[in-house]
Amino acid sequence: MPQHTINETIHTGADIKKSHDSSQASTDDTPSSINSASNDDVQAKSTSQKLSLIFASIALGSDGYQANIIGAVERCLEKIYGAAVLSNGLSTRVSNAMLVGDIVGQVGFGFIIDRMGRKFGIISCTMFVCLGIILATASSGLTPTGLIWMLIIARGVTGVGVGGEYPCSSVTAGEAAEESGRSRGLWLILSGNFVIDVGFVVATIVPVILLAICGEGGLEVVWRLSIGLGLLLPLNVLYFRLKMLNSEMYQKNALTQNVPYLLIFKKYWPKLLVTGGIWFLYDFVSYSFGIFSDTILSVAVPENTLMQTLCWNIVINVFYPFGALAGGLFIDRLGRKTIMASGFFIQAIIGIIVGALAPQIITNCFPVFVIMYGFFIFFGEFGPGDCTILISAEMYPTAIRGTMYGLSAALGKAGAAIGTQVFKPMLYALIESTGDPLRAQGYLFIIGSCIGILGGIITLLYIPNMTHESIDTLDVEFRQMLLDNGYDVSQLGFGNVDSQAEIAKPNKKEKN
Repeated sequence: MPQHTINETIHTGADIKKSHDSSQASTDDTPSSINSASNDDVQAKSTSQKLSLIFASIALGSDGYQANIIGAVERCLEKIYGAAVLSNGLSTRVSNAMLVGDIVGQVGFGFIIDRMGRKFGIISCTMFVCLGIILATASSGLTPTGLIWMLIIARGVTGVGVGGEYPCSSVTAGEAAEESGRSRGLWLILSGNFVIDVGFVVATIVPVILLAICGEGGLEVVWRLSIGLGLLLPLNVLYFRLKMLNSEMYQKNALTQNVPYLLIFKKYWPKLLVTGGIWFLYDFVSYSFGIFSDTILSVAVPENTLMQTLCWNIVINVFYPFGALAGGLFIDRLGRKTIMASGFFIQAIIGIIVGALAPQIITNCFPVFVIMYGFFIFFGEFGPGDCTILISAEMYPTAIRGTMYGLSAALGKAGAAIGTQVFKPMLYALIESTGDPLRAQGYLFIIGSCIGILGGIITLLYIPNMTHESIDTLDVEFRQMLLDNGYDVSQLGFGNVDSQAEIAKPNKKEKN
């Protein structure tokens, strides 16, 4: 082959000099060109990792915001149309619609991101969230009941997107932290539970500001804008999410075809019972006490105005992000098991104290009740609130992490849905049986504390303390399981034949 043809092949699109020396110089430049391309790849990966850490999970704030805002929206709808508009179970359906959507999104997108890529899933979630928020804000009907049903459907659509954010965002952020060498525990908490809790707080502040501006005569504007302003966050992160790449861990270990689901569930169902079961117990208490905190406050002090109830709700919800942040700062020092179990048990102790003394505390010093209620929430977030997300992302290999994380989160949301379904009827039944609303609330705290004790016991018995070494071995163990069962591991990898071959070769050596 002529020398200039070789150079044209190496330097596509470049001007070729006539002299042999110039041609040779061009050939000599090839390594630097390769190094430059390699540096560009490294820079792109580094940028993607930073974007993943910052923006992958930030839209989880939509979950906290949309979950918590519905309490204020219901109070507004009751003031506008009367309490009867949310009777016959409609109030519970409004609260649960998003939780049901969450479950669909968590399971569905958990499978999707393992088969079609982290980036595809995370962008699709954003679209669902935006669509649902727009529909909920525009809810209307020929009758108030018709409006409520449109709101329920729209909240379900929002829930599909928000639920999908759990596996998509947390898995992406966790893999980015692992590859960049940052603290996986702290970053997963900051980009997961902490962001969700910030959404809780913002959802209590926004209605207060809107109510102060519009007054009780403008409640229609208050509730619609309260939902609609939640659109700002997912829209703002969409651009940055488009710049993300699938993690290198996923590209090398992805299992996108001929997935042996029967073999996978046979191997990992005990872990799923642990991660999903603890998440179920925690969300049963956490979401019930969080979503209906304004209900608890209104029952405790019925003479409070709507504005006073909403303001006290802000004080309570501030404890959420501080609890999550405190857990994140200690998680890598003390370990997952210690933090999770201590959070469960301390929360239970506080809940029992509040439950036993509720009538006296609320009657004689209501602010003390609010603060103790806040610490009940604080230690829930400090322990299980942080660790349910963390362990579900750490206890499974890369190839099935999205699927198993999504199933664990769905079990958690099932607990939240069941909890919110039975919470109000349980509260009102206790009020009717005891004849004392304050004592009824005390019993409710004791019930929640007993559930927390059960969660702490399961944690001590079954939760391991994950390390960098143990999480690195998960992919090796998974690949070996596939080999032992006659699976062709050359199929591992996502969208890159070279990466598939790279994975296949070492595994053959390991088998030998």
